[in-house]
Amino acid sequence: MDDKKLARQIVDLSGGAENFNSLTNCMTRVRIKYKDDSKVELDKIKELNGVLGIISEDSTQIVVGPGHSNKVREAMEEIISSSSSSANQLSNSEETQDKKRGFLKIISSIFIPLLPAIIASGIIQGINNLLTNYAAQKATELGVQGTDTLTATQVMLDNWHMLQISTVLSILGAATFSFLAIYAGITAAREFKTDMILGGVLGAVSISGSVLGILGLTNGQGGLFGVIFGVYLMSKIHKFVRKVVPNILDVIVTPTLTLLVTASIFLFALMPLAGILSHWIITGILALLEYSGVLGGFVLAALFPSLIATGLHHSLTPIHGELINTLGVDPVFPVQIMSNSGLVGAGLAILLLTKSQKMKEIAKGAIPTSFLAVGEPTMYGVVIPSGFGFITASLGAGVGGIMIRLFDVQSTAFGAAGMSAIPLIANGDYLQYLISYACGCSAAFILTFVVGKIKRYS
Repeated sequence: MDDKKLARQIVDLSGGAENFNSLTNCMTRVRIKYKDDSKVELDKIKELNGVLGIISEDSTQIVVGPGHSNKVREAMEEIISSSSSSANQLSNSEETQDKKRGFLKIISSIFIPLLPAIIASGIIQGINNLLTNYAAQKATELGVQGTDTLTATQVMLDNWHMLQISTVLSILGAATFSFLAIYAGITAAREFKTDMILGGVLGAVSISGSVLGILGLTNGQGGLFGVIFGVYLMSKIHKFVRKVVPNILDVIVTPTLTLLVTASIFLFALMPLAGILSHWIITGILALLEYSGVLGGFVLAALFPSLIATGLHHSLTPIHGELINTLGVDPVFPVQIMSNSGLVGAGLAILLLTKSQKMKEIAKGAIPTSFLAVGEPTMYGVVIPSGFGFITASLGAGVGGIMIRLFDVQSTAFGAAGMSAIPLIANGDYLQYLISYACGCSAAFILTFVVGKIKRYS
């Protein structure tokens, strides 16, 4: 796949460089806001080699797959900026017009920029968990005792000359999750078009140990939802203060007054209220999992491909964060990522059924990527184009969700799916996760193959 060639083709079929209003990307998609949608030839873009699918909502999202989305976006920016006929300046934000969007869409946009860091730290943390769990097991078997400065597990790691490596991995794994409130504050501020550093400061306030002495607050109370609500309030206060403060005092007074007012409301009202909301959400999810059992696992896993298709799956990030913060583990994430097993199983069946050479080429490139980490290439490039495959993939994913709930598989972090999720699994339940994945994949494969034969898909 020639990323630069594809970028040029997309620009040409988009009405030229002057038709772009904003341009950005996530892990698998190039996200575009056009000035005039009528100039865009979406049908022709969809047929380009390297384009796996297109989603047209509040922006045009061209699915090109992981590893390509960033390169294609960069190449497009070079083409647009060097075009003599283009006088426009691309915004760093996906949304440059004040359009009303749904709550889940806003939450998704806030967390999309954080995904690479979440995935990287999650996997690193998972690898360290594998290492420390094995060391703890060996320490127990050999009767190793801790010292005044080291635990028994650390003694084993030190004997293997792995203690420093484990410490570094622990630091890197915690680097994202320990300060996620700060990062979310920054990206929320960008989304609400206010000062990003002030947004980060508000996030830092929420995790400061000093909040323990204020109205009985706990560190991080209200979670990421609280930070997002606080930054939204800050955007309104900041805008109002800027209007009333004289220009000569703006640099000094506006940020100071904005932070003082917002932080006061945040600490004494928003954090306590968001804490109650977070408690209700976590209690509700745990009750749903407890009382619905395998049925809840099936429904959640089967519905998740639809969330991915609409881009709303990122809106669940704060829920995962709250579960881990509250329980130390996340029982929801392993159920949700069974969607990956359904997509892989359905994709393999379509690969065998199809006689289209182009579909075979797409499937051969997309399925391994999905198996390892990201389901979107297979979803948009293989499953959705088949029509029926999306339904059979969702049903297969539901079977995987049933098995996850039967085994009570949980995770210690959240991030990528597929085989990349193995290090994230809690309590050493790696085999149970793999069995669940295999069940979901097999069910989706059989369903898709049978339906495909009945429909004479080719």
